[in-house]
Amino acid sequence: MTVFYRSTLAVLISLTLVACGSDDSPSVTDPEPEVPVVEPLPPQQIDLIIGDSTVMGLRESVVINDVEGTATRVELEAFKGITYATSARFEHSVVTELTDVVDATVFGDACPQLDLTVQEQSEDCLNLNIWRPEDTVESAELPVYVFIHGGDFEFGSGSDPLVQGDNVVAQGALDDKPFIAVTLNYRLGILGSYWLDGSKNDKGGNFALGDQKRALEWVNNNIDLFGGNPDNVTLVGQGAGAMSVGVLQQTENSENVGGDYFQRTIMQSNPYGFDYKSYAQAETFQGKLQDYADELPSTTESQSMDELSLAQIMEVQAKALSPLAKIGAWSGLDDIPSFTLCLTGITCSGITPLANLKPFSPYIEFREKTLFKPEISGYHLTAQPVLSELNVPTVLGFNTNDSRTTAFLPSLTSLIPTIINLIQVQNDAPEDPELAAAEIEAWLASQDNLALLEQELMAITASDIEAQVELGDILPSTAYDAITRFFFGLGNGAIIDELFKLTDFYPNDESELSGATGNMAQFNLLVNDMLFSGPARVMAKQTSDNGVVPVTFYNFDYKPSFNVWTTSNEATSIDLAALIKSISCIGNICSGAELPFIFNKPYTVTGNKVTPSDSDMMLMDKLSRLWFSDELFDNYQFNTSDDNVLVIDGDTNIQIEADWDKRKQAGIDPELREGRLTGLEDLGLILGYFN
Repeated sequence: MTVFYRSTLAVLISLTLVACGSDDSPSVTDPEPEVPVVEPLPPQQIDLIIGDSTVMGLRESVVINDVEGTATRVELEAFKGITYATSARFEHSVVTELTDVVDATVFGDACPQLDLTVQEQSEDCLNLNIWRPEDTVESAELPVYVFIHGGDFEFGSGSDPLVQGDNVVAQGALDDKPFIAVTLNYRLGILGSYWLDGSKNDKGGNFALGDQKRALEWVNNNIDLFGGNPDNVTLVGQGAGAMSVGVLQQTENSENVGGDYFQRTIMQSNPYGFDYKSYAQAETFQGKLQDYADELPSTTESQSMDELSLAQIMEVQAKALSPLAKIGAWSGLDDIPSFTLCLTGITCSGITPLANLKPFSPYIEFREKTLFKPEISGYHLTAQPVLSELNVPTVLGFNTNDSRTTAFLPSLTSLIPTIINLIQVQNDAPEDPELAAAEIEAWLASQDNLALLEQELMAITASDIEAQVELGDILPSTAYDAITRFFFGLGNGAIIDELFKLTDFYPNDESELSGATGNMAQFNLLVNDMLFSGPARVMAKQTSDNGVVPVTFYNFDYKPSFNVWTTSNEATSIDLAALIKSISCIGNICSGAELPFIFNKPYTVTGNKVTPSDSDMMLMDKLSRLWFSDELFDNYQFNTSDDNVLVIDGDTNIQIEADWDKRKQAGIDPELREGRLTGLEDLGLILGYFN
């Protein structure tokens, strides 16, 4: 008798017995009561006396899991869009005080940017947001966490759904570990880093850094009125925000804020190997921006940048961020007619061309005295951050595939094959010519060739990019070599030669698919080692060896079930850089992948809500609780001898891994078998271009 018939017969017998009222019939039990669904309550306006001001905020509620995993509604108070400073264009901001009446019921405007946020944009954007537990009193003296958002100094805001502090503040209150969270806006793009003559402007043009300092000053002056402790502030940043935290920690400037405005820091994916623009490079870039402004049909050559409308400023910014402009800046070819190469790191007073990855990042304001020019002492940023020391207790680390979202990297990997293909067609060359970086650069010197390249770029579709990424960015012969030399600069060829001698990075034969995909994997690994994980580990080791302040070094190695960089393709105009970045992060642990887990917010960078898996939600609950706690600083401290790294792995484990580099990152080459980063450091290759 089949299982089907046996099962059917059993059901029929049971039904018959029940119908006949047999004493052998099974007892009927009451169904288990349904567990009521816990929902957040609608927000309510609250009017509170804070200091000498009447502040209108919101009483909000969120539903989060307690430590046992039970959904619980928690009440909290939010104060949104509070102005912390005012500024005029291309002038440094000035901190403001609370007015008699403050409307803090809606988020303020985001700072102008090309990538749209959920908020309106305007130049009146220097505002911050505060979340605190319900009924917090002024005397509470709660710990304070201030978060600086990322976005390559080009986009983002403190009100983006992914980084709002409501869920983590509610968790802290529920766990009886209350704290206050603050997020902020700062000026971006041209408006945030415009070069000014340091001999005429004492504070230079790093307006974004100045804004961040004013926000911290405002917190220092006012957070006690909201129940926070100004002497217990942890400054947190991700990506460009982490870069900012690294700069704000420095003591080599005219306005030190570390130790006064904050006492601890967390840096998530700070590319400490980044080579910030020199004073001369920033001055050259400012001239290029003015050239772009002069080319606008609605302007005249007599108009300076501060005379342009905001829309015109954004047009100039779009030109500067186009793939073609980045190639020109990368190769130095936009310095016609001098035709000098920024790639050499000599003529443009820079070490590498890495500053073109993030062209609106801060620049170094210090300039040495020369025969014809006076010294510029600088104010906010006077030395490369990686050459400074950490001066407050710090948590820093990286994501396993941070290099995937390095701003210019995806564009470069897609442009090089296009350029090589155009050269081949133009010269009727064989399919795999020996095209070195210098030959590509020479081809780009022709304005006709640049126009041809622009046509090709405009014809690239989303499917083209996706196909290329899925195939491992298959490149013609020697493209791996060319990309690597472009990335770090032709002037650092000796370092690249040494890297290519190592088995782990030796160029594979690209005539086979496996060789091409292997080269691109090696390139991404190399960039991660040289720009992110290697320099961060060097900073952790130096800090541990000095013994001045404790440091925690972490590796986020958990692959989410969703892509945090997913973008909407509904728009008729596709942003190629954003699209390439999104596709490149499919199946990878990119920069920003940790943010949903840090803030316990199921959103993408672009504000789209996602549906996390059970594992995702488990890690969100665990990691967000650890991140906003003293335990993160006290229980996972790094020391060089043990090489004990805090690892967040694919099994949602959060634990210390001793001998991390040797056990987790042993290389193939004999020089790297004791740990890839250890070997690269011993060979003098990590941060070698700063020597």
